[in-house]
Amino acid sequence: MKELNEKLIISIAGALLIIGLVFNFLFPSQKSIEAKAPSAIKEYSPIDIPEAMAVNVEWPKAKEQAKGEMFDLFTPPEIYLNENGEFVFRPPYAIMPQGSLGIYLLAIKPDPYRFQLEGYVEEDRNDQSKTTILIHSVVDGKMLRLSPNAQDSNYGFKILDWRIDRNFSGDQNTEVIARLKLEDNLTDRIINLRHDKVRNEDSTEVVFKVIKTNEIYVLSKVDTSFFVGDFEYRLDSFDSENNTALVTKLSPDSDPITHLLSIFKASEQSADASNKDNELDKPASIEEAFNSFF
Repeated sequence: MKELNEKLIISIAGALLIIGLVFNFLFPSQKSIEAKAPSAIKEYSPIDIPEAMAVNVEWPKAKEQAKGEMFDLFTPPEIYLNENGEFVFRPPYAIMPQGSLGIYLLAIKPDPYRFQLEGYVEEDRNDQSKTTILIHSVVDGKMLRLSPNAQDSNYGFKILDWRIDRNFSGDQNTEVIARLKLEDNLTDRIINLRHDKVRNEDSTEVVFKVIKTNEIYVLSKVDTSFFVGDFEYRLDSFDSENNTALVTKLSPDSDPITHLLSIFKASEQSADASNKDNELDKPASIEEAFNSFF
Protein backbone atom coordinates (compact mmCIF):
# COMPACT_ATOMS: atom_id res chain seq x y z
CA MET A 1 0.00 0.00 0.00
CA LYS A 2 2.86 2.29 0.83
CA GLU A 3 4.51 1.65 -2.54
CA LEU A 4 1.24 2.45 -4.32
CA ASN A 5 0.95 5.79 -2.55
CA GLU A 6 4.55 6.71 -3.46
CA LYS A 7 3.94 5.93 -7.17
CA LEU A 8 0.71 7.95 -7.08
CA ILE A 9 2.48 10.94 -5.56
CA ILE A 10 5.32 10.74 -8.08
CA SER A 11 2.81 10.55 -10.99
CA ILE A 12 0.85 13.55 -9.72
CA ALA A 13 4.04 15.57 -9.25
CA GLY A 14 5.23 14.72 -12.78
CA ALA A 15 1.86 15.71 -14.24
CA LEU A 16 1.91 19.04 -12.36
CA LEU A 17 5.44 19.70 -13.62
CA ILE A 18 4.44 19.09 -17.23
CA ILE A 19 1.32 21.27 -16.86
CA GLY A 20 3.46 24.05 -15.39
CA LEU A 21 5.96 23.93 -18.23
CA VAL A 22 3.17 24.01 -20.83
CA PHE A 23 1.45 26.93 -19.06
CA ASN A 24 4.72 28.84 -18.84
CA PHE A 25 5.32 28.26 -22.57
CA LEU A 26 1.83 29.35 -23.61
CA PHE A 27 1.57 32.30 -21.21
CA PRO A 28 5.08 33.71 -20.63
CA SER A 29 5.60 36.35 -18.00
CA GLN A 30 6.24 40.04 -18.83
CA LYS A 31 9.81 39.80 -17.58
CA SER A 32 10.70 37.09 -20.05
CA ILE A 33 9.19 39.12 -22.91
CA GLU A 34 11.18 42.19 -21.94
CA ALA A 35 14.30 40.05 -21.73
CA LYS A 36 13.86 38.89 -25.32
CA ALA A 37 13.30 42.42 -26.69
CA PRO A 38 16.40 44.05 -28.28
CA SER A 39 18.21 46.50 -26.10
CA ALA A 40 18.75 49.07 -28.89
CA ILE A 41 16.34 49.92 -31.76
CA LYS A 42 17.77 51.60 -34.90
CA GLU A 43 15.82 54.65 -35.94
CA TYR A 44 14.31 54.74 -39.47
CA SER A 45 15.94 57.18 -41.83
CA PRO A 46 14.16 57.90 -45.13
CA ILE A 47 16.04 57.66 -48.43
CA ASP A 48 15.58 60.32 -51.07
CA ILE A 49 14.51 58.84 -54.45
CA PRO A 50 15.54 60.96 -57.45
CA GLU A 51 12.81 62.02 -59.83
CA ALA A 52 12.72 60.27 -63.18
CA MET A 53 13.49 62.41 -66.19
CA ALA A 54 11.06 62.42 -69.11
CA VAL A 55 12.68 61.32 -72.35
CA ASN A 56 11.15 61.86 -75.79
CA VAL A 57 11.53 58.73 -77.90
CA GLU A 58 10.85 58.34 -81.60
CA TRP A 59 10.05 54.74 -82.41
CA PRO A 60 11.44 53.53 -85.75
CA LYS A 61 9.06 52.46 -88.45
CA ALA A 62 8.31 48.78 -88.86
CA LYS A 63 10.56 46.95 -91.28
CA GLU A 64 9.58 44.11 -93.54
CA GLN A 65 10.41 40.81 -91.83
CA ALA A 66 9.29 38.69 -94.77
CA LYS A 67 7.28 39.14 -97.93
CA GLY A 68 4.13 41.06 -97.04
CA GLU A 69 4.82 41.06 -93.29
CA MET A 70 5.00 44.43 -91.57
CA PHE A 71 5.02 44.16 -87.76
CA ASP A 72 6.41 46.55 -85.19
CA LEU A 73 6.73 46.48 -81.40
CA PHE A 74 3.09 47.36 -80.73
CA THR A 75 1.46 45.20 -83.42
CA PRO A 76 2.73 41.65 -82.96
CA PRO A 77 1.71 39.10 -85.57
CA GLU A 78 -0.94 36.45 -85.12
CA ILE A 79 0.56 33.12 -86.13
CA TYR A 80 -1.48 29.99 -86.67
CA LEU A 81 -1.40 26.77 -88.69
CA ASN A 82 -3.51 26.33 -91.78
CA GLU A 83 -4.99 23.11 -93.08
CA ASN A 84 -1.72 22.26 -94.85
CA GLY A 85 0.31 22.46 -91.66
CA GLU A 86 2.01 25.71 -92.71
CA PHE A 87 2.56 28.77 -90.55
CA VAL A 88 0.34 31.69 -91.60
CA PHE A 89 0.81 35.28 -90.47
CA ARG A 90 -2.20 37.51 -89.97
CA PRO A 91 -1.16 41.16 -90.50
CA PRO A 92 -2.16 43.92 -88.08
CA TYR A 93 -3.61 46.07 -90.85
CA ALA A 94 -6.98 45.65 -92.51
CA ILE A 95 -7.37 43.69 -95.73
CA MET A 96 -10.52 45.06 -97.32
CA PRO A 97 -12.34 44.27 -100.57
CA GLN A 98 -11.29 46.04 -103.74
CA GLY A 99 -12.62 49.57 -104.02
CA SER A 100 -13.44 50.07 -100.33
CA LEU A 101 -10.69 52.68 -100.07
CA GLY A 102 -11.98 54.60 -103.07
CA ILE A 103 -9.01 53.74 -105.27
CA TYR A 104 -7.63 50.79 -107.20
CA LEU A 105 -4.05 49.58 -107.44
CA LEU A 106 -3.55 49.18 -111.18
CA ALA A 107 0.12 48.24 -111.50
CA ILE A 108 3.53 48.12 -109.89
CA LYS A 109 6.20 48.67 -112.51
CA PRO A 110 9.68 48.09 -111.08
CA ASP A 111 12.72 48.98 -113.12
CA PRO A 112 15.23 46.22 -112.30
CA TYR A 113 18.94 46.91 -112.41
CA ARG A 114 20.55 45.44 -115.50
CA PHE A 115 22.39 42.77 -113.48
CA GLN A 116 21.03 40.51 -110.76
CA LEU A 117 22.96 38.12 -108.52
CA GLU A 118 21.24 34.77 -109.06
CA GLY A 119 23.52 32.54 -106.97
CA TYR A 120 26.91 30.87 -106.81
CA VAL A 121 28.64 27.50 -107.02
CA GLU A 122 31.02 27.09 -104.08
CA GLU A 123 33.78 24.55 -104.72
CA ASP A 124 35.83 25.22 -101.59
CA ARG A 125 34.35 27.19 -98.69
CA ASN A 126 37.82 28.18 -97.46
CA ASP A 127 38.94 29.37 -100.91
CA GLN A 128 36.47 31.79 -102.48
CA SER A 129 38.68 32.24 -105.56
CA LYS A 130 37.36 28.87 -106.76
CA THR A 131 33.71 29.97 -106.44
CA THR A 132 31.68 30.52 -109.62
CA ILE A 133 29.34 33.55 -109.43
CA LEU A 134 26.09 33.41 -111.39
CA ILE A 135 24.98 36.83 -112.68
CA HIS A 136 21.80 37.30 -114.70
CA SER A 137 21.85 39.93 -117.43
CA VAL A 138 18.36 41.46 -117.53
CA VAL A 139 18.87 43.10 -120.94
CA ASP A 140 19.53 39.97 -123.00
CA GLY A 141 18.47 37.29 -120.49
CA LYS A 142 21.85 35.54 -120.43
CA MET A 143 23.43 33.89 -117.40
CA LEU A 144 27.04 34.92 -116.81
CA ARG A 145 29.38 32.54 -114.98
CA LEU A 146 32.26 34.55 -113.54
CA SER A 147 35.07 34.29 -111.03
CA PRO A 148 35.22 36.60 -107.97
CA ASN A 149 37.88 38.85 -109.60
CA ALA A 150 36.47 38.91 -113.15
CA GLN A 151 35.70 41.89 -115.36
CA ASP A 152 33.65 41.96 -118.56
CA SER A 153 34.33 44.66 -121.13
CA ASN A 154 31.34 43.64 -123.27
CA TYR A 155 28.86 44.27 -120.45
CA GLY A 156 30.89 47.09 -118.96
CA PHE A 157 31.44 46.06 -115.35
CA LYS A 158 34.14 44.82 -112.99
CA ILE A 159 33.75 42.77 -109.80
CA LEU A 160 35.27 44.62 -106.85
CA ASP A 161 34.34 42.40 -103.92
CA TRP A 162 32.70 39.06 -103.27
CA ARG A 163 31.88 37.53 -99.92
CA ILE A 164 29.51 35.10 -98.23
CA ASP A 165 28.25 35.93 -94.73
CA ARG A 166 27.13 33.07 -92.51
CA ASN A 167 25.25 34.15 -89.38
CA PHE A 168 24.68 31.53 -86.68
CA SER A 169 21.70 32.04 -84.40
CA GLY A 170 21.18 30.65 -80.91
CA ASP A 171 19.42 27.53 -82.13
CA GLN A 172 22.31 26.74 -84.51
CA ASN A 173 20.39 27.85 -87.61
CA THR A 174 22.56 29.43 -90.29
CA GLU A 175 21.63 32.43 -92.43
CA VAL A 176 23.70 32.59 -95.60
CA ILE A 177 23.90 35.89 -97.51
CA ALA A 178 26.01 36.27 -100.64
CA ARG A 179 27.11 39.83 -101.42
CA LEU A 180 28.62 41.16 -104.62
CA LYS A 181 30.07 44.61 -105.24
CA LEU A 182 30.74 45.62 -108.82
CA GLU A 183 31.78 48.73 -110.68
CA ASP A 184 29.35 49.70 -113.44
CA ASN A 185 31.35 51.48 -116.12
CA LEU A 186 28.30 52.45 -118.18
CA THR A 187 26.59 54.39 -115.38
CA ASP A 188 29.78 55.17 -113.39
CA ARG A 189 28.38 53.69 -110.16
CA ILE A 190 29.31 51.20 -107.46
CA ILE A 191 26.50 48.64 -107.14
CA ASN A 192 25.91 46.20 -104.25
CA LEU A 193 23.93 43.04 -105.03
CA ARG A 194 22.54 40.24 -102.85
CA HIS A 195 21.48 36.80 -104.00
CA ASP A 196 18.26 36.87 -101.94
CA LYS A 197 17.00 40.31 -103.07
CA VAL A 198 16.16 41.90 -106.40
CA ARG A 199 18.03 45.13 -107.05
CA ASN A 200 15.69 47.73 -108.59
CA GLU A 201 16.34 51.23 -109.74
CA ASP A 202 14.68 54.19 -108.03
CA SER A 203 12.22 54.62 -110.90
CA THR A 204 9.65 52.05 -109.72
CA GLU A 205 6.12 53.25 -110.56
CA VAL A 206 3.08 52.43 -108.42
CA VAL A 207 -0.08 53.28 -110.39
CA PHE A 208 -3.43 54.05 -108.73
CA LYS A 209 -6.86 54.79 -110.19
CA VAL A 210 -9.63 56.78 -108.50
CA ILE A 211 -12.93 54.92 -108.81
CA LYS A 212 -15.31 57.86 -109.14
CA THR A 213 -13.31 60.06 -111.49
CA ASN A 214 -11.08 57.45 -113.24
CA GLU A 215 -8.08 59.67 -112.55
CA ILE A 216 -4.65 58.03 -112.66
CA TYR A 217 -1.94 58.81 -110.11
CA VAL A 218 1.63 57.49 -110.21
CA LEU A 219 3.91 57.37 -107.15
CA SER A 220 7.53 56.32 -107.32
CA LYS A 221 8.66 56.48 -103.69
CA VAL A 222 7.47 55.37 -100.26
CA ASP A 223 5.97 58.07 -97.98
CA THR A 224 4.73 60.07 -100.97
CA SER A 225 1.04 60.83 -101.48
CA PHE A 226 -1.63 62.28 -103.72
CA PHE A 227 -4.86 64.12 -102.93
CA VAL A 228 -8.41 63.47 -104.07
CA GLY A 229 -10.49 66.33 -102.72
CA ASP A 230 -10.00 66.46 -98.94
CA PHE A 231 -8.62 62.93 -98.81
CA GLU A 232 -4.91 62.14 -98.86
CA TYR A 233 -3.63 58.75 -100.00
CA ARG A 234 -0.15 57.91 -98.71
CA LEU A 235 1.99 55.07 -100.03
CA ASP A 236 3.50 53.34 -96.97
CA SER A 237 5.18 50.42 -98.74
CA PHE A 238 4.90 48.20 -101.79
CA ASP A 239 5.95 44.69 -102.76
CA SER A 240 6.71 44.27 -106.45
CA GLU A 241 7.03 40.49 -106.15
CA ASN A 242 3.58 39.98 -104.59
CA ASN A 243 2.02 42.99 -106.40
CA THR A 244 0.70 44.58 -103.21
CA ALA A 245 0.83 48.10 -101.79
CA LEU A 246 0.13 49.34 -98.27
CA VAL A 247 -1.84 52.60 -98.48
CA THR A 248 -3.14 54.88 -95.74
CA LYS A 249 -6.19 57.09 -96.35
CA LEU A 250 -6.07 60.33 -94.38
CA SER A 251 -9.15 62.48 -93.92
CA PRO A 252 -9.66 65.61 -91.79
CA ASP A 253 -12.82 64.30 -90.08
CA SER A 254 -11.88 60.70 -89.23
CA ASP A 255 -8.99 58.50 -88.17
CA PRO A 256 -6.48 57.23 -90.75
CA ILE A 257 -7.32 53.91 -92.42
CA THR A 258 -4.59 51.59 -93.68
CA HIS A 259 -5.39 48.97 -96.33
CA LEU A 260 -3.34 46.41 -98.16
CA LEU A 261 -4.21 46.70 -101.86
CA SER A 262 -3.53 44.09 -104.51
CA ILE A 263 -3.44 44.52 -108.27
CA PHE A 264 -6.96 45.25 -109.53
CA LYS A 265 -8.50 42.89 -112.08
CA ALA A 266 -11.42 43.71 -114.36
CA SER A 267 -13.21 40.51 -113.32
CA GLU A 268 -13.33 41.77 -109.75
CA GLN A 269 -15.15 44.90 -110.88
CA SER A 270 -17.83 42.88 -112.64
CA ALA A 271 -18.19 40.68 -109.56
CA ASP A 272 -18.59 43.74 -107.35
CA ALA A 273 -21.20 45.17 -109.72
CA SER A 274 -23.21 41.93 -109.68
CA ASN A 275 -23.07 41.86 -105.89
CA LYS A 276 -24.42 45.40 -105.76
CA ASP A 277 -27.24 44.46 -108.14
CA ASN A 278 -28.15 41.54 -105.93
CA GLU A 279 -28.19 43.81 -102.91
CA LEU A 280 -30.51 46.20 -104.70
CA ASP A 281 -32.88 43.34 -105.58
CA LYS A 282 -33.12 42.30 -101.93
CA PRO A 283 -35.79 43.99 -99.75
CA ALA A 284 -34.29 46.50 -97.36
CA SER A 285 -36.46 45.40 -94.43
CA ILE A 286 -39.09 42.88 -93.33
CA GLU A 287 -41.75 45.55 -93.75
CA GLU A 288 -40.80 46.08 -97.42
CA ALA A 289 -40.82 42.34 -97.98
CA PHE A 290 -44.29 42.14 -96.46
CA ASN A 291 -45.55 45.08 -98.53
CA SER A 292 -44.17 43.54 -101.73
CA PHE A 293 -46.76 40.75 -101.49
CA PHE A 294 -49.70 43.21 -101.39
